[in-house]
Amino acid sequence: MIAFWLLVLISTRILGAMLSGIRPLTDLERSVPLWPPAFPLTRWLERALIAPWDRWDVEWYARIVTQGYQAGDGTTQFYPLYPLTAALLTRLGLPPIVALTLVSLAAGLGAMLLFERLARRDMDLTRARQATLAFMLFPAGIALFVPYSEPLFLLGAIGSAWAARAGRWGGAGLLAAVATLTRPQGLFLLLLLFPRAWARGRRAALTLASIPSALLLWHGYRTLWIEGGLTDIGIRSWIYTLLLSPHAHRVVPIQEFTWPWEAMRRALIRFIHTPDLDLAVNLIVALLFLMLTGLAWGRMDGGERLYTAAVVLSALSYHTGPVHPYMGLPRHLWVAFPVFLGLGRRGGRTLQVLPALEMPGLLFLAGLFVLHAWVP
Repeated sequence: MIAFWLLVLISTRILGAMLSGIRPLTDLERSVPLWPPAFPLTRWLERALIAPWDRWDVEWYARIVTQGYQAGDGTTQFYPLYPLTAALLTRLGLPPIVALTLVSLAAGLGAMLLFERLARRDMDLTRARQATLAFMLFPAGIALFVPYSEPLFLLGAIGSAWAARAGRWGGAGLLAAVATLTRPQGLFLLLLLFPRAWARGRRAALTLASIPSALLLWHGYRTLWIEGGLTDIGIRSWIYTLLLSPHAHRVVPIQEFTWPWEAMRRALIRFIHTPDLDLAVNLIVALLFLMLTGLAWGRMDGGERLYTAAVVLSALSYHTGPVHPYMGLPRHLWVAFPVFLGLGRRGGRTLQVLPALEMPGLLFLAGLFVLHAWVP
């Protein structure tokens, strides 16, 4: 699996370097030529391998790493564990974008290795590897190879599922808390883990208190210490603040949770009247994921179905304004990793050919990401 991961990493890095010459966006890309290699070599390597991926949310994470969280500037929309882990590496002298990249790549590799181990509990090595490749190479899996928070989230989420299956409930609770401090979807791990924990007894179930505890800890620190308290104490405001931030509009001016059919209706109307590549990509990749979910549904257990349903419904309910109405939809869906466990248990021809069919899509989205033509 490490060899496959390295192959994708090298492929995306070569593609990113080539495309960044077409549209250099950062100061480093503009000031240092891609070819020939220049000295100091470390700066040229950063320009070729790291800078092309300094796009979109990466800029926000780098800002948190260098300046910390600030009240009212939108940074509190981003959960703390990923940028704070990278901030520790910057104390070794690494630039923020390099530190963020190393954390995400290491976490992503770890998540894939854990996923394969988790899959091996239900299937033979061949199918476990095919399921892992299908998960890693799904187009939204480009998030594994860019400085985003999904790799660290998945490391905690998949690790908690593996620990639970092994009966290590203390580890499951700790890893679930890691995921919860990385992305808001960590709260849904309660649905994944609780049925199995309840069957094992009260002590196992109590370890899952780490999940809401982690979320409330971050919410309390963010709200009371950074933001200075809530200005609106209505229930909708509290939920919005709990999952996002009172100043999330600084990142995405218009965003809200609504009924999934309403969010989809708005997106389809937007696409019919003003079609564009970004929304087309998001809708197509989302449709592919939902088709895979349908194939896998019968081979998932109750907790996996509950978690997947929560992830899918929350992703489809997240409306991000009239310009990009489904911003981030593919990667928000993709963290429903039990879908690929279900595909592995199902087996068959679909699982065998799926990774080869997915790889071009992943590289296509990687190119759009570097060119700043798609909002991931």
